Amino acid sequence: MQKIEFQLMNRTIDAYYFPASGNEQRPGIVFLPDLMGVQKVNLKCAEILSKEGNYNVVIPDLYSGGSSVAKYCVQFLMNEMVRNNEPNQNEPLMEFFEILDHFKAFKNVDATQLGVIGQCLTGGFVLHAAIREEVKAPVVFHHSFGREGSGIPKDCSASIKNKVQGHFVYLDAFCPPSRIKQLKAELGDKLETYHYALPHGIPHLFFNNSQGKKAFERMMTFFKTQLH
Repeated sequence: MQKIEFQLMNRTIDAYYFPASGNEQRPGIVFLPDLMGVQKVNLKCAEILSKEGNYNVVIPDLYSGGSSVAKYCVQFLMNEMVRNNEPNQNEPLMEFFEILDHFKAFKNVDATQLGVIGQCLTGGFVLHAAIREEVKAPVVFHHSFGREGSGIPKDCSASIKNKVQGHFVYLDAFCPPSRIKQLKAELGDKLETYHYALPHGIPHLFFNNSQGKKAFERMMTFFKTQLH
């Protein structure tokens, strides 16, 4: 693991980089943390993806660079465009795309073969990333923003071309069944869905719960299928 920095337009943030082995270009995966920030489970997950899948994996610390939980998350609560996961006037989304563009410029990252993992407040970013041709493996865990409809504006969901893998829990006040049903209606067979009898926060249970382990295995299989 390497501690690196991303020089963004409005701030410089820390990130944890797990490079693939060898000198040839390999697919890259951006693993976005949730409200809890970067946790040990994120680091363990990234290490496994890097070693077993031979992927370049980066975890951006969204609470670094002069930010904090309160300062970062207030944008989700106070900005209507962010709450509804709109593509415009959405500073956190634009910052995510900055991170993605910086990452795919790494010399060992195949810029045409990218995966993205998002969860809870960052889950909505995955749906926008799925519109991009180079994001071949978008994985969303119970997206909490946007708040209306499927969680992404219809004109955006209509532009999604790549297959999306979605992981959800049966009882979830942050990502209710109606949102998933609407997303399925909009994406059709482009959305691969799985449900679990777990609390909100599936990635936190990747390694200490049988269903969490199953979610991790399904995600690994998806990456192996979609990224080459």
